[in-house]
Amino acid sequence: MRSIRTKISLITMIAILVSVLLTGAVGILFIRSEGERSSDQEMTLLCDAKRKNLNEYLKSIEQSVDIAARYATEEMSGDALVAGGVVGVQGYGAAMTGMRDWESTRQQELDAYLKEHADKVEAVFRNAANYTTGISSYYYCLNPELTNKYSGFLFTRTGTSQFSRQTMDSVFSYSMDDISHVGWYSLPLQRGGPSWLEPYFNANLNETMISYVVPIYKTDTFIGVIGMDIGYETLVSQIDSIKIYETGYACLVDAEGVVVYHPHLESGVRVDNVVPEIAEPANNPVVDKNDVCIFRYHFDGVEKKAVFCSLENGLRLIIMAPTMEISESWYEMIKSFFFIGGAILLVFSIVTMLATQRIIEPLQTLTAASQRIAEGDYELKLEYDGNDEVGILTKSFQQLVEHLKVYINDLNSKAYKDALTHVKNKGAFEMQLSKIDDLITSGEDEKPVEFAIVMFDCNYLKNINDQYGHAHGDTYLRTGCMFICKTFAHSPVFRIGGDEFAAILQGDDYQNWEALFAQFDERMEECNAVTENPWEKINLSKGIAMYDPEKDANAESVLERADNEMYREKVRMKTVRTD
Repeated sequence: MRSIRTKISLITMIAILVSVLLTGAVGILFIRSEGERSSDQEMTLLCDAKRKNLNEYLKSIEQSVDIAARYATEEMSGDALVAGGVVGVQGYGAAMTGMRDWESTRQQELDAYLKEHADKVEAVFRNAANYTTGISSYYYCLNPELTNKYSGFLFTRTGTSQFSRQTMDSVFSYSMDDISHVGWYSLPLQRGGPSWLEPYFNANLNETMISYVVPIYKTDTFIGVIGMDIGYETLVSQIDSIKIYETGYACLVDAEGVVVYHPHLESGVRVDNVVPEIAEPANNPVVDKNDVCIFRYHFDGVEKKAVFCSLENGLRLIIMAPTMEISESWYEMIKSFFFIGGAILLVFSIVTMLATQRIIEPLQTLTAASQRIAEGDYELKLEYDGNDEVGILTKSFQQLVEHLKVYINDLNSKAYKDALTHVKNKGAFEMQLSKIDDLITSGEDEKPVEFAIVMFDCNYLKNINDQYGHAHGDTYLRTGCMFICKTFAHSPVFRIGGDEFAAILQGDDYQNWEALFAQFDERMEECNAVTENPWEKINLSKGIAMYDPEKDANAESVLERADNEMYREKVRMKTVRTD
């Protein structure tokens, strides 16, 4: 006959065993699900961050070309086209035939005007190109139907060398279907608007290019195309620098699923022949450019996890890593969890009558805590501080929670903070604009929405980098950023580009912006008067725009007006400096 103590011990042991098994199951499920979620989040954040970096780079090229294109369109005189008798030509060569007199007086006047027009555009484009990193060439090709005397201009460079002028062949020397020679001309003309060209081999420059080109029209007349080229190696170097886990890497494919760059596959290979999951849109839809898609696949007999997203120019960025490397950390956690659970069970079998209540309570706490964590709540504190195995498990569990919380907070901090100046980055800026847009559209606040956006640009950064080195250029940027933060001390400041900053004024800074602007200019002059080294000076162009519900549908409209104001001041400051 068994004693009551034996019965109680047996019942307690069964209860302990069940508790340990349940806790272990919950812990394993949590660790596995949290490990999967954490790896998904890590890869997604990396893909999103790299996409934003690449898109910022691509957008900087778009902005430079768009500035030159906008100037070329505005500067072109419709009257000159009418006087030259070329209104309506469309750039396909139809106006090259017939009885046109290329030596007539009005043609010579048109030739002279177009030469002067191209020279003006060249001056503006040259300035934009000098402030755009990583480009290998920029050009403005005039429609040969307008003039046979002057084809426009083409500037190229290799590496970090200066741009040099190159001779531009007539596009009508080649077939419009000859992409390698005139694709940069014919494709934007066919598409009828600004466009990124898929990677192609440029036979004129003997280099694989990725181009952004804008067709120029005036009074229903095709004037020409204006664009910039990125060398293939420039983009590849940025993709090749992306690493994750031990052997993870990144690659690029185009919208048709053809490899643009892959460290282990030849360019031009259709990726659906190797990894169908990447190229099959029905299985992996990426409809929105902001989507990041996660999937698993097998490559060379190895199971891998990958994330991919679409870039601004239509290419797809894919980041991948073996699942064994991804799962390695939580496999070790599960092993440790089993070990700790076994130790707890052994101890409880010896001291069940003495420790039952003491052990059950912290186990219940751990179970509740694991459930909260599984729901995404990391703000908890486990109070049990015993020195037994349950105490060790509790402390380990608390440390795990703290490590996960620190890790996630660290990822969020890195994703939205600029590494050089330690102010918020473009991602944070776009998030803030989105919040403002929500206020504008919701109308929940009884008070009218009041804010202003100030755009800043660090002038002469390229000169400092070229003459004194990038270390002094970084000092120059940090000094300018610190100056902005000090003046607009109650407003968030963001670094949204290489040399561009923005501040969103609300409250007192919004009400007193004129005084702050005057203070800004006065302090800038005082600082520059007492500093000798160029990189210690402060040369900032600025522009402000107030939100006006009559003019602005959203915050992006205010940003555009502020950017235009900044650009006008930048031009004025350069004019004054030249004088």
